[in-house]
Amino acid sequence: MWHGLTVRTAYSYGEAKNTIDPGSTAGASWNSNTTPADPNNPGLGYSSSSPGHRFFLSMGYSKRYFGMGATTFGMFWESRTIGNTSYVFAADANGDTGSSNDLIYIPKNVSEMNFTDIPATATVRAFTAAEQATAFEAYIQQDKYLSAHRGEYAQRGAVFLPFVHRMDLSFSQDLFKDVKGHRNAGQFRIDIQNAGNLLNSNWGVSQRVSRNNILTTPAADATGALSYRMQVLNGALVSKTYESTAGLSDVYQFMLSFRYSFN
Repeated sequence: MWHGLTVRTAYSYGEAKNTIDPGSTAGASWNSNTTPADPNNPGLGYSSSSPGHRFFLSMGYSKRYFGMGATTFGMFWESRTIGNTSYVFAADANGDTGSSNDLIYIPKNVSEMNFTDIPATATVRAFTAAEQATAFEAYIQQDKYLSAHRGEYAQRGAVFLPFVHRMDLSFSQDLFKDVKGHRNAGQFRIDIQNAGNLLNSNWGVSQRVSRNNILTTPAADATGALSYRMQVLNGALVSKTYESTAGLSDVYQFMLSFRYSFN
């Protein structure tokens, strides 16, 4: 663009939908393909490969500060959707023998909820149905997807995870020298992946849904209506949608290298 400066940027958005996300076997595909009704006729839903949003900005600047070769600085910034998931029951809710394929119904209000008491165990206290209803209402209110689709069945793959924002940096120095009439070239380089995390441990960290099966042990009550319990996490009723992940891509990494070219 201008005196050694290069800038590139782009934004994209995409959706992918299908009737089934196939697994390694027919049985696994059937059991894991979420639907609110008949798993043999699941209807259209978001694919697990639906790309969502992506924005990137790439910048580079190169100049000969020294007579030996070019000095180059590079930066790559990316913000993107990192995946999607579905809210399902943590067991078979409709009697089709599929244990992980039943999408939950999102109640309009507390009066549509039908919780049963959770008995105490050696490690977890008891929770009444009223406590669970209060906790579920609070959970729905803080969840962007659930709060926007009350009175509906959750849709397959429609819960898109928050953006992850990451920045990579690079620096390289070219070295040239003639030795006995032959050009010898070398390059010193440092690359820092997820460089923002080097400055702040909360930057560049992605998030995941802490539990997508927030309703457990579905069963018919005395009237034949579906009853259930709320997921207990670390001794308490689950209260927030997301938690931070802890993989290699969530922390900064750097590499030092030297390249020598024989001519």
